Amino acid sequence: MRSTLSTGMTLLVILLLFLAFNLAWVGKLPNIRWDFSQQKIHTLSSPARQLLATLEHPLDLYYFNSSNDPRRSQAINRYGERVEDLLKEFEKASKGMINLHAIDPTPYSEDAYKAGLFGLDDKQGFLGLIGTRAGQPAQRIKVLRPADEPLLEYEISHLIHQLMHPELPTVGVLTGLALNASGEQVLAQMHRHFNLVGLASSTPTVPESIQTLMVVHPRALPEQTLYAIDQFVLRGGKLMLFIDPVSEAETNAKPTDTRLDGLLAAWGIQMPADKLLIDHAFGSGAPAVRHPARLNLPRHAMAANDVSVWKLDTVIVSSSGALSRVRKSRTTLTPLLQSSRRSTLLDSGRFAATSAADLLAEGIPAATQPHMIAARLEGPAYSAFPDGVGEQRAGLQKAAHIEVVVVADTDLLMDAVIDSAPNSNVMFVLNTLDNLAAPDVLANIQPRTKVSHSPHALEQLREAAERAYAQKAGELQRRLEHTEQEWQRLNPPSIGFGTRAVDTTIQLQALNKERLRLPMELQALKVQAYASVNQVERNLKLLMIGAVPLPLCLIACAVFLYHRRRRSAAVVH
Repeated sequence: MRSTLSTGMTLLVILLLFLAFNLAWVGKLPNIRWDFSQQKIHTLSSPARQLLATLEHPLDLYYFNSSNDPRRSQAINRYGERVEDLLKEFEKASKGMINLHAIDPTPYSEDAYKAGLFGLDDKQGFLGLIGTRAGQPAQRIKVLRPADEPLLEYEISHLIHQLMHPELPTVGVLTGLALNASGEQVLAQMHRHFNLVGLASSTPTVPESIQTLMVVHPRALPEQTLYAIDQFVLRGGKLMLFIDPVSEAETNAKPTDTRLDGLLAAWGIQMPADKLLIDHAFGSGAPAVRHPARLNLPRHAMAANDVSVWKLDTVIVSSSGALSRVRKSRTTLTPLLQSSRRSTLLDSGRFAATSAADLLAEGIPAATQPHMIAARLEGPAYSAFPDGVGEQRAGLQKAAHIEVVVVADTDLLMDAVIDSAPNSNVMFVLNTLDNLAAPDVLANIQPRTKVSHSPHALEQLREAAERAYAQKAGELQRRLEHTEQEWQRLNPPSIGFGTRAVDTTIQLQALNKERLRLPMELQALKVQAYASVNQVERNLKLLMIGAVPLPLCLIACAVFLYHRRRRSAAVVH
């Protein structure tokens, strides 16, 4: 009894001492944290700390996080906690220049009203950020998405930089196409976000006041203008270049200059001028009438960790080319937009003479590496005009580091394509130009990289099944499309009142039977082609379902038998 009482008293004294220590000393202990995450997502990078060191005015950051919203998932709540942790790191590293206000707004409260007034998104509860500075307009991040977590540090730093430098960056525009007529939407948004300076298509030089330049369809530009672009890049200017093997907005199909290929080669990149890209996976439209040259690029076709594709879910390109690195080039080529592994290059002349249905009927090519549609180019380069041009003398011959973003499509700028993907194409252009025009202290903040994985065996099985299905279904799809067209021709829609007689001609009956039979055959082919894949998926699901319960049952049986044997041995003794 005394032993039990003594043990209890000892534990009580230890507990009281522990509580007293916490009350007296916990507030005085230093706030020490260790970041054990693989990508150090809870630690500020050196460039972010350098940005905070330049702060000259106090800022207030209002972080709205509706953690108790019933529409919230646990994943978003955990992401909200990580965002708050990173914001606290910003506040701590700013040395008093940033005041963080974490707000958990309840429905219909004053805080929720303020968040809505500033335009924060409330579809799944508020998860956004508002920044204010005395005498300057407020800046906001409408919604912080878990999919953009690699860009979170840059996103917050970008808001802080906008508060400190609200003036619009200057961007020069040089185009060989009539963007004012066919690209009004992208130009209107660019005027809102940048101080645009238009340059004449025959300009011999780019003004020193312009540090960021956007060039569209340079094949239509004269040689002296290409030389101006060459010298601009070599002197340290940042360039966004749009080139295209087949520009749908070009009135004169014949290029007026042949030195563009040499200019690209001097930068370490190339694009075949007579070949365009078709993609059987990302082609837009319904399966029966899919157009393989107009590509609807999903999120996984974009760079996972680049500011250019910030907050994008899709980008649409049309009749685009494919970029590749020149052999022995020392420049670094980072893909921004890519085709699928079921794409190929086609002669532009053959494409013009072939219908989309015939291209689909040819089937999907064997899986290859994706083709680059847009890429970021960095590294050493030399001049493509070492002797100058005409009366202009030779200028800069080389540069140790250039920064160029090349996009192998001009049609993504056109209203006809942008209408198919509102905001997405425009946002891609704005993101890229904003990043190129940003000062080094902001541009040096790199997104946190994600570990990429090569396609696994199940994905390879799916690709093989899709190729097998496409090879067998191509002819049936073409017949179905022709049948639909013939049926529409013989049975055009009409406007009438009340009832209408049913047309029972023999030809229409035959077409109707074809319209029913062909989709059934296509579905049967699809089931047959994907049968092995579906079987593997079912087996994997069963294996994953039984992976945990089965070992637990075996362990429970082993423990039961062990205790039973011990009891039997005890009875014997």
